[in-house]
Amino acid sequence: MRVLCSTTPMEGVFAPVVPLARALRARGHNILVATAPQLIPRVEAAGLPAAQAGPNAPDAAAQAVTLPEFSAGTQPWRIGAVMFSRVMAPAKLPELRQIARGFAPDLIVHAPVDLAAPLLAAELGIASVTYGTGLLLEPDLITAMAEWVAPLWHSSGLEPDEYAGLYRHGYIDPVPASLQSDLGPAQRIAMPIRPAVPGNEDDELPDWATRLGDRPVVYVSLGTVPIFNQPAAFGPLLEGLAHLDADIIVTLGSDTDPAAIGPQPGNIHVAQWLSLSALLPRCDAVLCHAGAGTTLAALTHGIPLLLSPRGADQFPTAAAVRQAGAARVLPPDRITPAAVAEGVSLLLTGDAYRSAAERIRSEIARMPAPAAAVDELLHRFALDPRAAP
Repeated sequence: MRVLCSTTPMEGVFAPVVPLARALRARGHNILVATAPQLIPRVEAAGLPAAQAGPNAPDAAAQAVTLPEFSAGTQPWRIGAVMFSRVMAPAKLPELRQIARGFAPDLIVHAPVDLAAPLLAAELGIASVTYGTGLLLEPDLITAMAEWVAPLWHSSGLEPDEYAGLYRHGYIDPVPASLQSDLGPAQRIAMPIRPAVPGNEDDELPDWATRLGDRPVVYVSLGTVPIFNQPAAFGPLLEGLAHLDADIIVTLGSDTDPAAIGPQPGNIHVAQWLSLSALLPRCDAVLCHAGAGTTLAALTHGIPLLLSPRGADQFPTAAAVRQAGAARVLPPDRITPAAVAEGVSLLLTGDAYRSAAERIRSEIARMPAPAAAVDELLHRFALDPRAAP
């Protein structure tokens, strides 16, 4: 079987599909990842073949903010909706068609924000499966994207899909039911999968990390998207944590020099990237932006969170984890060093948050591993599990 995996060029969008793609390759299937130039080195580092299609994220975002659809509202999801539907999809579709002519896919697997991919599948008359990156996208966001991408469907001689093509044949869901019990239009086609945690358990960590353990360890991240993880945003967070009797581990993203946040006290350790699979078992609390990848990774290890959402899908993610009892939420307008220190201290001393996180950890552990999810995917589409390329 030949599977074309189409993803937008963002770490948080690509990382969730890596275990699934590797599991398909392990069964002998041919995988090709189509994405923008900026992500291709990351795809190849994950051991997957890549083909170039679509614009880089910074270029697409810069174009999106000039369009009238962006200035027509203030919803946190609006810039993404405009970027994915009005900029990325029309730019990517011609290149994706060219890739498909040479690759001849039997199945297309795509991110929920990669809107060219389901349209291409409809053109080719093949199935498309959406892999989830977190909670289901908000209904208003999907409605807007479906409206803005509809002209592409019309130009292909197809009736526009009500959900922008997201729920055509399959939805691979990485979110435990305690955080998302209602899958709405995805319910009938949903297939669960254990959420991905970046890295491997045996990855090497810096020397200082191996000496942790004498006091609580707090991991801090604002993700990898530049609009959310600007160096200045770390200021009040680290000021609030500096005086705690705890070790603080901060990752900034591969595009940010640790020197950008200035000198830090001895209990604060700063890096661009660390393997979360290796690091999180050493941690007692996580402070992050409620990005789905970091949040689900923490809960996979039973770690309570202090969540400070900034935009995109972070607000509903934060609300869901708070409702489940595993997080405190600190809105952007209430971020002060004192509030940060208080929030993290309550996580470290309060059993209720850790108990709730442990319950979710047990739930996640019962979700299908990638290999089992591949079995379900192949069974769903009556495909040979041993098919060679």
